[in-house]
Amino acid sequence: MELQLQIKMNKKLFLRDPEQTALGKKIIQFSIELINKNGFEAFTFKKLAEDINSTEAGIYRYFENKHKLLMYITAWYWSWLEYRIMIHTLNVKDPVIKLKR
Repeated sequence: MELQLQIKMNKKLFLRDPEQTALGKKIIQFSIELINKNGFEAFTFKKLAEDINSTEAGIYRYFENKHKLLMYITAWYWSWLEYRIMIHTLNVKDPVIKLKR
């Protein structure tokens, strides 16, 4: 049995949900790696397309521009942290202990 967690994202951040397709997931994964490696200013959809063996048009089907892609990645990250905090503090009744966790 495989457990899969899906974080709901604001639909205004993307044109097509990247979590629903293999290409979309690849776009997110390689975007994070490329931004980490080269920085956001040097990151382009053209470089990303080369890394994932796709076209720029394929990426533009998911995101209008690189700013929206960065907003998506950032929002996903903060939602993931919020989820982890909620799971770790769900059954803690004492507010002091909850804050320490």
